[in-house]
Amino acid sequence: MRIQHLTVFFLTILLTSCSVKLPDEVSKAYQELPENIDFNFDIKPILSDRCYNCHGPDDNTRQAGLRLDIEKEAFKKLQSGNYAFVAGNPKNSETVRRILSNDVEIQMPPKDSHLSLSSREKALIIKWIKQGAIWKDHWAFIKPIKPNIPDVKNKKWPFNNAIDNFVYQTLIQKEFEPSPQADKERLLRRVYMDLTGLPPSISEIDTFLNDNDSNAYEKVVDKLLASDATAERLAVDWMDLSRYADSHGLHADGWRLMWPWRDWVINSFKKNRPYNEFVTWQLAGDLLPNATTEQKLATAFNRNHPMTAEGGAIEEEFRLNYVWDRAETVGTALMGLTVACARCHDHKFDPISQKDYFQLTAFFNNVKELGMTGDDGNYGPLLALPDHDTQTSLNKIEQSINKKESQLKLTKKEIQNLDAFIAKMPLDITKDGLVGHYPLDKISNSHNGFIVDNNLKVTASKAPKVIKGKKGNAFVFTGEYDEVYLRDTPNFELNDKFSAALWLKTTKREKEKTQQLIGTSGEKNNYWSGWDFYLDSLNYLNARLIHSLPHNYIQVKSKDSIKINNWKHVAFTYDGSGKAQGLSLYIDGEKAEITIPYNHLYKSIKTLQSAVHGIETRPVKVAKSYRSFTGEYGIFKGALDDIFMYSKELTPYEITLLASDSPPKPTKEQIVTLALKQKPEIIEIEEELKDLRGEWLKLMQPVMEVMVMEEMPVQRQAFAYNRGDYEQPMYKVNANTPEVLPAFPENTPKNRLGLAKWIFSEDNPLTARVTVNRYWQMIFGKGLVSTPQDFGVQGALPTHPELLDWLAVDFVENNWDIKALLKTMVMSNIYKQSSKASNIYLEKDPNNIYLARSNSYRLPAEMIRDNALAASGLLVQHVGGKSVKPYQPKNLWIEKNSFSHKLLNYKESEGDSLYRRGLYTFIRRTSPHPAMTAFDAPSREVCIVKRENTNTPLQALVLMNDTQFVEASKMLAERMTLEGGSSLEDQISYGFRLAISRKPKKEETIILKDLYLTQSDRFQKNPSEIKKLLSVGNKKLNKSLLNEKTAALTMVANTILNHDEAYMKR
Repeated sequence: MRIQHLTVFFLTILLTSCSVKLPDEVSKAYQELPENIDFNFDIKPILSDRCYNCHGPDDNTRQAGLRLDIEKEAFKKLQSGNYAFVAGNPKNSETVRRILSNDVEIQMPPKDSHLSLSSREKALIIKWIKQGAIWKDHWAFIKPIKPNIPDVKNKKWPFNNAIDNFVYQTLIQKEFEPSPQADKERLLRRVYMDLTGLPPSISEIDTFLNDNDSNAYEKVVDKLLASDATAERLAVDWMDLSRYADSHGLHADGWRLMWPWRDWVINSFKKNRPYNEFVTWQLAGDLLPNATTEQKLATAFNRNHPMTAEGGAIEEEFRLNYVWDRAETVGTALMGLTVACARCHDHKFDPISQKDYFQLTAFFNNVKELGMTGDDGNYGPLLALPDHDTQTSLNKIEQSINKKESQLKLTKKEIQNLDAFIAKMPLDITKDGLVGHYPLDKISNSHNGFIVDNNLKVTASKAPKVIKGKKGNAFVFTGEYDEVYLRDTPNFELNDKFSAALWLKTTKREKEKTQQLIGTSGEKNNYWSGWDFYLDSLNYLNARLIHSLPHNYIQVKSKDSIKINNWKHVAFTYDGSGKAQGLSLYIDGEKAEITIPYNHLYKSIKTLQSAVHGIETRPVKVAKSYRSFTGEYGIFKGALDDIFMYSKELTPYEITLLASDSPPKPTKEQIVTLALKQKPEIIEIEEELKDLRGEWLKLMQPVMEVMVMEEMPVQRQAFAYNRGDYEQPMYKVNANTPEVLPAFPENTPKNRLGLAKWIFSEDNPLTARVTVNRYWQMIFGKGLVSTPQDFGVQGALPTHPELLDWLAVDFVENNWDIKALLKTMVMSNIYKQSSKASNIYLEKDPNNIYLARSNSYRLPAEMIRDNALAASGLLVQHVGGKSVKPYQPKNLWIEKNSFSHKLLNYKESEGDSLYRRGLYTFIRRTSPHPAMTAFDAPSREVCIVKRENTNTPLQALVLMNDTQFVEASKMLAERMTLEGGSSLEDQISYGFRLAISRKPKKEETIILKDLYLTQSDRFQKNPSEIKKLLSVGNKKLNKSLLNEKTAALTMVANTILNHDEAYMKR
């Protein structure tokens, strides 16, 4: 006691010499501080937590001109003339005066902030200043350097690799000792569950127990790392990080197809693709030179975000949300930074400005995509994935088409004598191939609505105004319900030839929305499929054939715009080739010069049955598109007259005849073109071409497609937005990385591929640390940085910083080898420790920060289910494929849905699909699988790198009563009976080993035997309960086992599956 008083006395003398009088509680805390104060570990956490709100990175909230996150700003002269910190001199440091003051006008943090400093924290700041106020950059922003492996003196402890040395060094400093190694059964189960997510079989357990080779454990590790099961287990965490789901997530939360990308991830892990390549392909595989289908498929990573089909949605608002989601996912998953906090303002804690944020998002802004989708399905850019046989057949047909096209050109050249055909040409050639002529002369009312030109198959929503037109009368269209429907036209296909022509006089001014003249496209729930002929927002003439927007269509656009308030004759023709070059535009009888904005059509343009309107084929609509719910209805403003539709490609002279009352005589070239159209040889080849294109289309139509990335040819301008509001762009930005981090490499393109190169550049201080920390979390239950999503100043400090840096640098030196990293971890003796903790260690280190024992925690949702399926023999270990729908309570989906046709009802899978690994469970974001959700499986709406780990009564109810677990208990009882031996003790031991991977203790066997006897008696007295229990699930028991013994053993099996070691890691 006397020594303590002397220490305080001398400390007071020391500080008084600097004219700082410390309160008693601060003096006492001061003397208990470590010898050296570290800015990153001791001071910065205090500043970021208590001071950055007013003195941090955000310019908008900074007060008194003081900024404490940058060294030169923190040490500069204040507005008052004082200095916040004076190195070595607490007396002259304004910070010390204010943190020690009791005056509410002076003290910091201010009273109204509701923040305060403890005595220890005040003492830390004072001692840091006294020791010279040595400043350091944030630890995570400093490039890691591989430290020397510590030489630990205690050679009695088992060493296997560098991990042990680093951890043992800390244990020695804390006066701890490592725990003994776990027994072989528990160690084997631990490494199986950690690496594969599945338990070992009994034969695998016995093999390991009987293998006395010093390399026995390493042989197991190598076998597991090479297995499909490990690839699947690694994929689960990557699905969380990548926000993978089987539904869109917003509004109707409709169906999407993305599982081929999940298969790619599994295969990549199986191949042990280097992590830098694995990520680069996902970020920018499409930008690699001569990108393969596999590399393009990898970019589906960027399209896993939620999407909306809501009718009232603003297209640009949601498109930007998708762009920002991608950048935020990169920030969380690859950089370990909360970049999303800088969307609305400069980051409050980390040196990431709002400009930094929007520059990062600009890397993902150049994709041709829609902000609003249909209720179900994938939306472009898309990648078609035909199987090998289909692709082979498609290639053969393409070769035949190319040959026929060449033959057609040659035949046209070879035909000499056309005089006979010219002589026989019909006088009125415009009737050939005519589908319909619609004069738009009169409108009449009938009991079925408004009828046009007395044609019952041409109707109007309301009576448009009739005026004198170019040919007789014309209809004037002014509003939303003026459209006309042509119900007698064919549903044209990609390989059909067809044409349309009409007179128009538009009143639309430039820069208004688009105006549909005539067409069938626009229904968003049918991917906007069909064709359309329209004026764009600047009055340029356009024609499109669409399978789906914004990726699978062809388009041509006139170079000249249409003047307002003038009658103009316009037409388009199409040759059935599926190429934009087969589309032509005509203005006033003359072929228009065109550009080709898009040329990528490979599936049907037929309008399919509408999920909204319930009709088989949409009629051609005049003066308005089918773009309901999109905010742009394509309403035509002006007059239309004399519409012609043809099921052939009109020749230039035929267009001239339609466009003129007194057409000129045809030129020789026009006559030849007309005559060739009638030549039998030409007709025959063109019919063959149509058939070939039809065959190709029939093969291609069912080919599945996945949403991927594809750059636009012209860079879209990116902006910074005021408070993240899409309506308030502030200034232009170009793609770039946060200023606080190493500069973007020179001579590297500012695109996604360049971003990937920057992420994996040798100067980047974050990528390797963030990655090895996430895999450490996977193996040890908690990262060396316990906030894997946040390596910023508000994130947790690393518990073993030197170990983290050693692992990070070693990971890079080993070519980003994930499996080598995992092997290093599980081969360490730190990993092999027992999870049993003494009372002393529980008191000194309850959270096991110093790793003196193995962590014990509940397994992820997928593993709990997979363990039960594996133990019961139900598990079907087929790798890859589409998502499946295991048991879940009825009618959950219909409560969430009113629009999605495909996901209206939950249709349970059948057969083997019921028993696949949890990885393959169908994830509907608004209604994820309830049993999985109970065990904290995320809904995959955002990037998740660390799951919640809750403990609720619902979890016990799932394990006891959920159909899947009751069925697993039943089938485990069957295995116990048929495989476990003749005695009850042997059967119990067998079931225990199947589910928990060890033999039961004597007392556990006694408890389970008593349970069996009690339940057997109950079922004998209540035989009706036997059938009720043993009929749960689709899997049928051996008929000889439908008795009270099996029922009782089912209850025993259920209890085993509820044993904490069945769902806990030990």
